[in-house]
Amino acid sequence: MLITYRRTAGLLAVLTVATVTLAVTVLTIAVAATLAVAIAAIALVGRAVLPRAWRNRTVPSAMPWSHKTIDATVVDATRSSATPNLPRMEYNSR
Repeated sequence: MLITYRRTAGLLAVLTVATVTLAVTVLTIAVAATLAVAIAAIALVGRAVLPRAWRNRTVPSAMPWSHKTIDATVVDATRSSATPNLPRMEYNSR
């Protein structure tokens, strides 16, 4: 049995592959651009429809207190009678 191989249409095959590759590339770019335009349109419509309060949500304060300092006095006594001169809030100093 004799098997022969004959190469045919070498340049035509290369041009066909190049054409198909170019067509697929152009189609991919067109689909990506269409999706980008559709997403942008949906975003614009959503921005126009949603209330402004939903778009600009206020951030909760990081500090739970109202930024005031609590003054305190450290007492180092074993009995309450050992500390007779503690400053009191209701004490008037004249």
